Amino acid sequence: MNIKNVFSRVLWIILGGIMLVQIVSGICWMAANFTNIPVFGDSTEYFNLSQTLQVDEYRPILYPLLIRIAVKLCAWLPFQYQTLLYIGQTGLSLLCIVYLTWQLCSIFAPALKKERRSLFIAGVIFVSLYILCIPMITFMNLTVLTDSIATSMLLSAIGALVRIFHSKTPFGGDFLVVLFSMVIEYTVRADRLYTCTLFLFITLTVYVVKNRRNAFFRRAAALSLSVVLFSAGIAGGINKATQQPGLYGRIPTTLGFVLLDRIVWPNMVENYRDFPAEIQKLITREEAKTFDSHNNNVMYQMAPLLRERAGEERAEEIYKEMAGIVFRNHPAKVIMDIAEDILCVVFTPVSAFLSMYGLADTADDWNLHCVSQNSVRLSNFYYQFYLYTFIILFILSVLLFLSAVILKKKRGRGRPGAVFRLLAPGFLLCVIIALWFSVGDGAPPNDRYALLHYVIWTFWVLGTMYDRLRPARS
Repeated sequence: MNIKNVFSRVLWIILGGIMLVQIVSGICWMAANFTNIPVFGDSTEYFNLSQTLQVDEYRPILYPLLIRIAVKLCAWLPFQYQTLLYIGQTGLSLLCIVYLTWQLCSIFAPALKKERRSLFIAGVIFVSLYILCIPMITFMNLTVLTDSIATSMLLSAIGALVRIFHSKTPFGGDFLVVLFSMVIEYTVRADRLYTCTLFLFITLTVYVVKNRRNAFFRRAAALSLSVVLFSAGIAGGINKATQQPGLYGRIPTTLGFVLLDRIVWPNMVENYRDFPAEIQKLITREEAKTFDSHNNNVMYQMAPLLRERAGEERAEEIYKEMAGIVFRNHPAKVIMDIAEDILCVVFTPVSAFLSMYGLADTADDWNLHCVSQNSVRLSNFYYQFYLYTFIILFILSVLLFLSAVILKKKRGRGRPGAVFRLLAPGFLLCVIIALWFSVGDGAPPNDRYALLHYVIWTFWVLGTMYDRLRPARS
């Protein structure tokens, strides 16, 4: 046995130990919190919506309906509705993670699957449990929020797309998985109708173009087009039939409102003196200070204030006018703020680690606060253990990747970028989500909306280490 193999085995033993500690910590955290409702404000809103099933354009119908079903069922069960909800969310999460892990491992390690199937299955289960026990995945599985189900559906769609891209012929069942996942996605989160439709359009267009010379081109094109049209059409029809725009008086998401949120906040006071006299008469300096103090004041303070004082049409023009002044005065700051937010969301596990030391401006600490009220010490250990170990493994994986690129070493499925290519659909969706929340939203990056990024980067780390460090004979 050479030194390299000894080094690799030692690293695998250490990695296995890290993953086991993470899994045990996750199970302990779940056991301690299966009856707890974290103190997110949205949870109360979703429960109240479940009582009436009357939703506006910001809240699709599916999640309030699921809560209502859970409440009804728990009338005959010996526990509260949130526990039943958590069991369902965690079970669905594990199922979708196993599905994605199986697809990835089947493509990346076919020899292991064929020659040592029992070991392959054990590895898939172990890796899946580790992914399930990424703290933010576990936390959101045990909250009365849409994030768990939404992320599970993304993972199942990515798993099906990975199989579609790497199969020799298109299989209708895989396209049905994508279709089902997207219908659920669209009816549980309003923003996903835009981000996921763009994602599907890009990935399936690439797939069709890639197979344009194959005999099954027409079938692939028909299946791809059907998935995009049927998923968006079915979900759009459900949402249109159940949503009542403006029901709760929330400001519509117009271009002007987005500019107010992304560019004007939190820069109003700094640019107040450059606003025209009309705007200064409508908005006092004190109101500008209140606006800058918290991002929630964009929707709940400034936008309604201007609509009331200037009227809807004029308010829309004022949003744009203020944004133009702020951008002319501070173009570099605005651009850098957006670029920083994009990077923070794309590299969410890294930015979450940096935010613990104040090196990245995120809202991640608020999420930890909300979920840790019932077990503060365990929550902190669980969360920080993952971030510290991830950052070490991430740095090691980057070094292994760069060394392979520089030395032009090939392993397994070929070039050093094999893991990136296998996870390409996941990375594409991570970028789209990052752009959505960074370009269109001025609030600090929030890892609650970037659960997918934790999963994809963790898979990349594990895949890179497997590809670069496994024994050469495998």
